Amino acid sequence: MSDYARIMLDGEASSSRRSERRTGTRRGGASVAERVLSGLLALAAVFSLVAATVFFLPPLLRITRYEVSGNASMSREEILSAALIHDKEYFFSLDAARVKGALEAQPRVASAKVAKLFPNGLSIAVVERRPVATALADIGGRTVAVSLDAQGVAFAEATEAEASAMPVLSGLRFEGFRMGTRLPPPVAGLLVSLGEVAASDPVLLSAISEIRLVGASESSTPSEILIYPLNQRIPVRAGAAFDTQTLRSIILVLDVLGTKGIAGSVKEIDFRTGTVVYRTKEGQSD
Repeated sequence: MSDYARIMLDGEASSSRRSERRTGTRRGGASVAERVLSGLLALAAVFSLVAATVFFLPPLLRITRYEVSGNASMSREEILSAALIHDKEYFFSLDAARVKGALEAQPRVASAKVAKLFPNGLSIAVVERRPVATALADIGGRTVAVSLDAQGVAFAEATEAEASAMPVLSGLRFEGFRMGTRLPPPVAGLLVSLGEVAASDPVLLSAISEIRLVGASESSTPSEILIYPLNQRIPVRAGAAFDTQTLRSIILVLDVLGTKGIAGSVKEIDFRTGTVVYRTKEGQSD
């Protein structure tokens, strides 16, 4: 009896263990399913967050901060207007290249850099054109002085102060003039020289009243120029290419003539050769 009972008990234990194994297997399967479900829910949450960012965040990132630098003659409002900035610009939809192109299409702007500043800013840095001479042009039926930069671009009406501080470039004729007109390369070379003088000794430019081009055209470089000093109406004939040292020499010779009291009898000074020649109203003298 005891042996039978023991065998039955062993059988029950074995049955119990099989039952536990089956239960454990079911529990293990449920645990894997729960982990998969949790992963799917987490992934769905991430997708929901991304979708919310894409559809709801951009309208909230409206550009409200504009950093403008490099402008001297143009106001902040003029820069933003030239950039075609609208009342409502948004960070993700604003095209920085479009803004840069709009700015550089403005005649007064030589170049521009545009960068978006996350989350609500826009940086605009411009380089304005700097005048080195003026020229007369017809605008709307009236003759006005326009500013020319070192690249030969007519970019704005010259102010009274600019007109008095820079030489007038004469011997030019504009047809169908508009702001942004660029002088032909043969003539623009002279503006490069004036730009170098303006950078090294701007006072020299203010001492010149007029520079007349002789023999200039759209296809040919001026054969020579006539320089008219501000304080003495003695024309100085020079080559089309000149530099700061040439202008200093011209001013020095004029000062010497004035000191000697013979400036009134001089008809013209010639700087085209290595020897300075001046012609008097009665004859010629070296």
